[in-house]
Amino acid sequence: MKTLCFDPIMRIPGARVSPPLTTVGRRSCGAFLRWHWLGGSLAPPSTEGIRARWIDAAFPLTLSLSLRERKLSFPRWQKSCRIGFQDPQRSISPLPQGEGRGEGKRGLNRESAQLLRAGLVFLVALWLPSLLAAELNFDDAARIVIQSGGRKKPLDTFASESLQTLSGRRALNDPQTGQRIQAMDALMSMWSGSRDWKAFPVVVVSDANLKRTLGLPATTRLFSFETLAQNHALGELETQVQATRRRGEDLTALQKEVETVLSRLHLLNQIVSGEALTIVPNSKGAKAPWVSLKEAAAPHGEPVGRELGELFRKVSESYRASDASGFASNTREFRSRLAGLAADVYPASGAIEREVHYNRLHPFRWAWVLYLAAFFGLLIWKSMRAGLALFGAGLALQIYGFVLRSWIAGRAPVTNMYESVVWVALGVAAFALIFALIYRSKLYVLTAAPLAILGLIFADSLPSVFNASIGPLPPVLRDNFWLVTHVLSITLGYAAFALAMGLGHVILSLYLFKPAAVNERSQIHQLLYRALQIGVLLLAIGTILGGVWANYSWGRFWGWDPKETWALIALLLYIFALHGRLAGWWGNFGLSVAAAVCFNGVLMAWYGVNLVLGKGLHSYGFGGGGVEWVAGLVALDLVFVGYCVAARLRKGGLHRKLSAPASVGSPAVQSKSA
Repeated sequence: MKTLCFDPIMRIPGARVSPPLTTVGRRSCGAFLRWHWLGGSLAPPSTEGIRARWIDAAFPLTLSLSLRERKLSFPRWQKSCRIGFQDPQRSISPLPQGEGRGEGKRGLNRESAQLLRAGLVFLVALWLPSLLAAELNFDDAARIVIQSGGRKKPLDTFASESLQTLSGRRALNDPQTGQRIQAMDALMSMWSGSRDWKAFPVVVVSDANLKRTLGLPATTRLFSFETLAQNHALGELETQVQATRRRGEDLTALQKEVETVLSRLHLLNQIVSGEALTIVPNSKGAKAPWVSLKEAAAPHGEPVGRELGELFRKVSESYRASDASGFASNTREFRSRLAGLAADVYPASGAIEREVHYNRLHPFRWAWVLYLAAFFGLLIWKSMRAGLALFGAGLALQIYGFVLRSWIAGRAPVTNMYESVVWVALGVAAFALIFALIYRSKLYVLTAAPLAILGLIFADSLPSVFNASIGPLPPVLRDNFWLVTHVLSITLGYAAFALAMGLGHVILSLYLFKPAAVNERSQIHQLLYRALQIGVLLLAIGTILGGVWANYSWGRFWGWDPKETWALIALLLYIFALHGRLAGWWGNFGLSVAAAVCFNGVLMAWYGVNLVLGKGLHSYGFGGGGVEWVAGLVALDLVFVGYCVAARLRKGGLHRKLSAPASVGSPAVQSKSA
């Protein structure tokens, strides 16, 4: 007897489905996610005691935990393949020749079937946490509005941002029960006092030097408030930081880490006490500060303060008692009363719904899933149409997410590292799809998909490095047309160079492992050349527009700021690479090496200035983290490129007689390799 069945379109005739799943606990997620391959078929290690619960989802998914042994019949597949459950070694097998769609035609081959199963496992593992709903419904609580970080936002956003700030994660694992604690659940627990969060390991300390100084375990990431507050070494470092601040001196790297940890402790203390939850609107004006429940009597009077306190007491009691119906009704009443206190300054419900929708949709996460499906589809399918359609769907979803984020922020969302990484990933995907349609080559998409996937995964999974919070712009950056066009142009140039870097690595790999597949007339060199041309054009436009904006904002066109300097260096590197190719100094192999190596200039201008140097007038884009990983990857890449060059030298050398290119605009030049 098999243990799992997916039926996304119809119910399987004769299948015995478990009763509607009603009492799922958070532990169920872990049991479901421990699925593994068993003789080529998908099965959980044990289904005893596992029950799930239905929630409405965009794509209906039927889970059957006890299915009789029988053949499945899918109308679209039944003529081409048979999905059987008798033989665990062959759960998906093609029909013999002569059956199905025609004599001698086969259905899904074994490789495609295994890829399909792997894809199903991956998608279920990614999607299941959202399917398995918690016992309590946080819909109304998530839509309570809070004024924080310079803007008004739903409590759902505040919960996610706070948990990421505290722990560097979007969800927590309870070390005692193994339960997965989502952001809204954690915030309500802190706010209502359902557990002692000061004794719970929730504050991240990631810097190895600081942990050594404080005497903390090097392998532990999360520590409790009590552990850190009682650490005498941290208290001494706090005193040193305060003294350095008073003297007006720059903080050392260690002191900056100390300040970050102290800010996390302060945030946790403010949430537990309720002071950080400024949810009571101020009727004195749109810009008047909102207050917490403890201070509600000041702007609205003592009776209103007592009323709000009583309403929140009911919310807390129903939460602590896990009373689903009581919690839903109490939070609805609490939210309605807060909105009615100052309707003229309260955000429109549509704006709050939009942001909650953005938070729960995770458009960038689903975009990279579609990119991944498109990548494998293009590798397997001979026709490009289905793969390009999947890739286009991922691009459309990423654009939709960007439009939502722009709508929420009221600006073009390219003002911090998170937004620029997502935007560059979007640019890589867009350029690849456009070039693929123009040149009828799927190589662009096959090169761009891994780059876009990695960019979106890094942005989504490293909240401590890439802060996804939507914050207000500094006054100097607001309502500035030249700023928007300057930033968008430069980052799109980065996207074109990233695509060229990927193509360069593909070409170098072909020269190294399959040289017969590469020749000087190969279209792949033309694809690389076009990507470099687009990148140089956009980076040049962006750099010039940056000077226009600098003159508008700071009163000077150029000031050799680190960001300006490295943007110019990156531009000159690529101009030199293209000029050398046109002048005949190197051939297509040399241009491929340049495309791979010159991207380090982009990395320095984009990542290094913001997260390594951290100085200059572009301080609004600064951050920190991940330097060791980036340095390691750059070193490995340079080793790979150096090995490719050495191998090329052994096979005949780089210095061969070259003829000039046929035309300036044509990369498919009639020259020999160099």
